[in-house]
Amino acid sequence: MDRAQIRHVASLAELELTDDEEERLAAEIGRVVAYVSELDAIDTSDVPPTAHVTAGAGSSLEALVSPLRPDEPEPGLAHDDALAGAPRAAHGGFSVPTFVE
Repeated sequence: MDRAQIRHVASLAELELTDDEEERLAAEIGRVVAYVSELDAIDTSDVPPTAHVTAGAGSSLEALVSPLRPDEPEPGLAHDDALAGAPRAAHGGFSVPTFVE
């Protein structure tokens, strides 16, 4: 990535960079792009696609080994408790400013 591209991205992000920062970022991003190019060179043709990052050896949903909690329904907050923390409540619900006329 060259300095012109760095300046363009910085302007999109509304960042002001010094010449030294542009030069340093161009070098750093260049190293990242080079590393990704190395990864592209790895042959993954014998690696089966997965639908989940924690998929086990099998391909079915039962083979998933998930570190996440079970997706079980649990009771939620009581209506009054939910509204108790709201900055404004009206007519049994949250009150928000009108923004559409």
